[in-house]
Amino acid sequence: MRPRLVLFGDSITELSFASGGWGAALTDRFARQADMVLRGLSGYNTWWALKVLPWAMEGAAGADPAAVTVFFGANDASLPDQVQVHQHVPLKEYQSNLRAICAYFKERWPSTAVILITPPPIYEPARIR
Repeated sequence: MRPRLVLFGDSITELSFASGGWGAALTDRFARQADMVLRGLSGYNTWWALKVLPWAMEGAAGADPAAVTVFFGANDASLPDQVQVHQHVPLKEYQSNLRAICAYFKERWPSTAVILITPPPIYEPARIR
């Protein structure tokens, strides 16, 4: 059985298999060497990801995957006084949630490498406008 790479994250992960996406690039790079397992959840933040994590990982890998990526933060960073306030997660809780997600993977798949991917950069003045 080929190694598996599990991609877990928000819409940036969910849409990563689109033309030119980072998931598509990984699939191309590891063609015939590893299988990609997509677990992208559009609109989710780390709170919601934690709530569905066991369900989301059902069937993701028979044996420990070689690696799992964790790519959340764009929704968590929604401004608390704007339209998407329901997605906002305060920074300390975001950190705690990421730690809990990583701990889940290390407990479930001890030999798996957990790769954290940071949210994309933003230009704060334009974001506030």
